[in-house]
Parts: sequence; C-alpha cells; structure tokens
Amino acid sequence: MVSSCSTEKKEIINLSNNYTAIVEIPAGTNKKFEYNYSTKTFEIETKNGVERTINYLPYPGNYGFISNTYMDPEIGGDGDALDVLIISESIQQGKKVEINPVAILRLLDRGQEDHKVIATLKNSKINFSKDSLPSSMKTIIKTWFCNYKGPNKMEFIVWGDKKDAIDEIEKWAVNK
Repeated sequence: MVSSCSTEKKEIINLSNNYTAIVEIPAGTNKKFEYNYSTKTFEIETKNGVERTINYLPYPGNYGFISNTYMDPEIGGDGDALDVLIISESIQQGKKVEINPVAILRLLDRGQEDHKVIATLKNSKINFSKDSLPSSMKTIIKTWFCNYKGPNKMEFIVWGDKKDAIDEIEKWAVNK
C-alpha cells in the first residue's frame, strides 16, 4: 500500500462519530465500476478488454466501500477497501454518505474471503430495525451475491450481526 506524506490522521469515523462510505455503483444498475485511487475517478471495470456488466439482476442496493479501510493481503485481505451494500434509494456515484452498519455477509470468492458490510443510511427512514436485517432481506441479498458472478463462483459462509460488521470495519481501519 502506498502511504501519503501527509500527517493528517484519517479515521473510519467522521467528526460526527459516524462511519462513512463512498458509493461506486448506484442501486438498480448493472455496470461494474471501481474507484481508481491513482486517478481519483470511477472507472468501469473491464475483463479481457470488455466492459463488465453484471449479467444478473441489478444491484439490490448502493455498492461501494467503507472510507479509510484497507484489507491488507498480508493478513488475509483482498487488497481493496472493505465493501459495503447500502440499503436505500439509489445514491449518485461518488457520493460520500454516513452509514449505520447492520450486518455482514461473509462469502468466499474463488477461495478467498470476500465480506460485504450491509448498512443503511445514518438517518434512514427504512422500516426495519437499525440493528439487524429481516430474514427476507438476508435471503434476497445472499441470493444476489451468490449468483451475480454466475453459478458456483461465490460461496456463502455465514451472516454476522451489527457487532460483527463493526468489528470487521475496525479490523481493516487505516491508522487505527
């Protein structure tokens, strides 16, 4: 990981004492975008020179990453920021939002751990508990992530609760 010469300490919790996330892919879309840290732009992912489009249902929430996290490969991470699925209406790509982690979906992607924090917007009016997901939502989200790359590409491990999600965020926090 390239580190900055800046002495500014980056935190996973902002000044309002909330977790923040950046939206890479708005809910309801099928194009696979990723943030390029070098160019500071969102770029459509390509595979073998072809733009990657999810050949399944559109994203069931806003997909992005938790600010100021890094999943270090030396300790089991995938070399990216920690993924998040934000359950809300579609949010514009690039928007930084305050979130409330409510669960974590633990998956294997080609044998490597690939965890997804599930969150709501901090002041969400969505009608379910702020500290858990209903089983019907878990079924939808699990089904989507287990199939969006094609059959048998992803493997479900287990669901975790709010505490597990927060522990995962803290584990990968930059400048703890």
